[in-house]
Amino acid sequence: MKKILTIAAVLGLAACAAPQEETNLPDNVMVTGTNPIFNTQFAADPTARVFNGKIYVFPSHDIPSVVTHYDGSMWFCMEDYHVFSSEDLTTWTDHGMIVHQNDVPWGKPDAYSMWAPDCIEKDGKYYLFFSCNNIQNNEQLGGIGVAVADTPAGPFEDLLGKPLIDSIVNRAQPIDQFVFKDKDGTYYMYYGGWGRCNMVKMADDF
Repeated sequence: MKKILTIAAVLGLAACAAPQEETNLPDNVMVTGTNPIFNTQFAADPTARVFNGKIYVFPSHDIPSVVTHYDGSMWFCMEDYHVFSSEDLTTWTDHGMIVHQNDVPWGKPDAYSMWAPDCIEKDGKYYLFFSCNNIQNNEQLGGIGVAVADTPAGPFEDLLGKPLIDSIVNRAQPIDQFVFKDKDGTYYMYYGGWGRCNMVKMADDF
């Protein structure tokens, strides 16, 4: 049975998206956790899932940046995702980069807006839902995408070649998604930005 944990309550992760010092840890490095379990560039927007007896944490990855964003600010720079796993909530393995914005066919190389990933298992495959491109209107390409892998540690490949949700609906920006499996086997996605949240029923093939 797959379990969903409220990461902020259970693990006490920091939730600040301000750029912090990059550690440049090699893949598969072992780190010993405290609270917060990650306090550098992996401190924002985490989702935690339990797969096959291990907990996997999928956070945003904020890197040092001098990038000027659409509004003239330089507030964060997120271009890829990592995943961490643990069997005891103390010792964590960084499995390295699992997807980069340049590997997403519809991702803009300079968007730096891969936020708030989420992952779920279905029929032996693992699906990573992510936001990309930070669209501000429905004339721009971007939104929520989905990538697939054989293991929760990736690497993940874009599934559709286009966003799964590519429009601003009900004035909710398509970001910050969370996928939920109901008791009857139906999958739902909750997502939104700009103070609004939408819920959609997922097709069987995602």
